[in-house]
Amino acid sequence: MRINQFLARAGAGSRRKVEEIILAGRVKVNGSTLTDLSYRVAEKDEVRLDGKRIDIKIDPDLFRIIAFNKPAGYLASHEDEHNDHMIFELLPKEYQKYNYAGRLDLDSRGLMFLSNDGDFIQRITHPSQKIEKEYIVTLNKDIEWKPIAEEFMLGVREGGETLRAKFVSPAFPRSLKEDQPTNHLRVVLGEGKKRQIRRMFHSKNLSVIDLFRVRIGNFSLEKKSIDEGKFIGVREEQIIQK
Repeated sequence: MRINQFLARAGAGSRRKVEEIILAGRVKVNGSTLTDLSYRVAEKDEVRLDGKRIDIKIDPDLFRIIAFNKPAGYLASHEDEHNDHMIFELLPKEYQKYNYAGRLDLDSRGLMFLSNDGDFIQRITHPSQKIEKEYIVTLNKDIEWKPIAEEFMLGVREGGETLRAKFVSPAFPRSLKEDQPTNHLRVVLGEGKKRQIRRMFHSKNLSVIDLFRVRIGNFSLEKKSIDEGKFIGVREEQIIQK
């Protein structure tokens, strides 16, 4: 792991604080002062801060990345004075300080990833990665889906932004006759903006009554089922092809 992550996990301070510590020349690796923030600590390295050796203990039973099936009604946050229920209430204490990727709003449910690896969080959330997210959307009424799909894939204006879907189709096509109206749609986003799907349908005077994220990258709840409110350990290569 990177030197800043190593020091942060050892309790030396926040990521920003330990970067200041490194750049100030207070850290030595194998006897040499280190100021390179990109340095990755190897198992054999001896790391010292202000002359004191720094070690971290890694629980072999602790997953680096977990896939979590978030229920509706739980906020993706560590704390919020306006909401009583946080997702971390549903997780063991060992995962309470994990950060999350793929935030879902209070009323939405489905797949999220949590990790103690900041580099992974950055890789999966940065817009340049263009990692797909797939949702099953339930609307308040049946609609003619093809015109909506075409418009969403071209892009709609809402709140001063252009919102665009990568793909839109009926969620359960086998249950429909050709071009039959439906209130269940499958929406794939290439780059998500805040409350994007709800905003897109709202621009067409439609209300989303259920928003269920089923996929991020290559990992899908439709292929690997996780009970609501539960989690499993996963590997990065199950999510992102390297």
